[in-house]
Amino acid sequence: MKKLLVLNHFPTIFPPNTGGVLRYFHLYNQLSNDYDITLLSQKYTPEVENVTYSDTFREYKIPTNEIQHEIDKMLMGEGIGPRFSTHAALSCSLIHEPPTSFLKYYYQFYEASDIIIHESPFMLKYDIYFGLKRKPRIYNSHNHESEFAKHVWRGNRSHEYVNYITKLEEILIKNAAIVFATSEEERESFLKAFSVDNQKIKLSPNGINPEEWHQRVSKSLTNQKGTAFFIGSMHEPNIEIVKFIVYQLAPKCKHIDFIIAGQCGLEFSKINIPNVKILGEIDHKQKVRLFSEVDIAINPAFFGTGTKIKTLEFLSAGIPLLSTDIGVKGINLAQGTHYFHAAHENFALTLNEVLRDRQRLESVADNGQKYVNQQYSWEGIAKMMKKQIDVL
Repeated sequence: MKKLLVLNHFPTIFPPNTGGVLRYFHLYNQLSNDYDITLLSQKYTPEVENVTYSDTFREYKIPTNEIQHEIDKMLMGEGIGPRFSTHAALSCSLIHEPPTSFLKYYYQFYEASDIIIHESPFMLKYDIYFGLKRKPRIYNSHNHESEFAKHVWRGNRSHEYVNYITKLEEILIKNAAIVFATSEEERESFLKAFSVDNQKIKLSPNGINPEEWHQRVSKSLTNQKGTAFFIGSMHEPNIEIVKFIVYQLAPKCKHIDFIIAGQCGLEFSKINIPNVKILGEIDHKQKVRLFSEVDIAINPAFFGTGTKIKTLEFLSAGIPLLSTDIGVKGINLAQGTHYFHAAHENFALTLNEVLRDRQRLESVADNGQKYVNQQYSWEGIAKMMKKQIDVL
């Protein structure tokens, strides 16, 4: 059984709840059926955690050090972006030398590992033997990170940081044996930006676990307000969506209650708008319950690279979905068949209209659920990846 060593700037949460954590856990959990996998992850809390998920799947969560904390403070002062989605990543790439606590585990597992996997370009410095020893590297991308950074990083030095991350991502891509992209659009974006062999870049889309959802609650909207749901991590595109919901949708959709879950809503937690409920971070049990109860999911995304796991999960659970083009990017959905489409300027109008037609809501949701569950299971995605990895 081949041994895979995976480096990442954020840890898993078990059970995983939103965003990149879902991909990070579920993909390697599935791959651990065929490989022995060790995750080396960084975290902000002070103690090393060793979590064993199975005999062939484990994670070491290693604290950031004082130097990273100083870089973190500097980035906060510069206003570069949300702390945990930007600073945690950027501080890893700006540090001069990897923390000794991290290197301890890197050295412990490196020699016995057959393949080293990077989840992003941010940890490239932590891979001390990158380019020196003949172990293949894989870039299992979550996004085209340097392209994403162009749109969300702010502050006087943001251009400098974007250029730096672009260079790191180029080095990683050109030296990796395989690059996995989350969609065909992401694959084309990598090829255009870095002029690499197109045979090197393979697809590994985001996915879902079809069996984890509860049966949807059947109810009539005749005598009650509808409920529209959004969930997201503390990621700049998610925060922009919450602003749109709070200040644009809620005032125009007074007969709809908007439920917002996840850390994306934290800065709005003190608002007092009658039809907006900010839940904050929720656990997996709460998430599954909400997915079974809400009337519609919304994803009025403005920007983002990669594919949206939340979109896949909404559809997999059988929730009717109203989304912009960006919200369904890379998933090959047909509007009006698998989901309802709206642009930002008519999002409120469309939301009010589709909630009036219960029969159509259920029909479109059923089509979307069948399509996503057949095409995007983590199990199936892991099997596709295995075919590529086994060639190395």
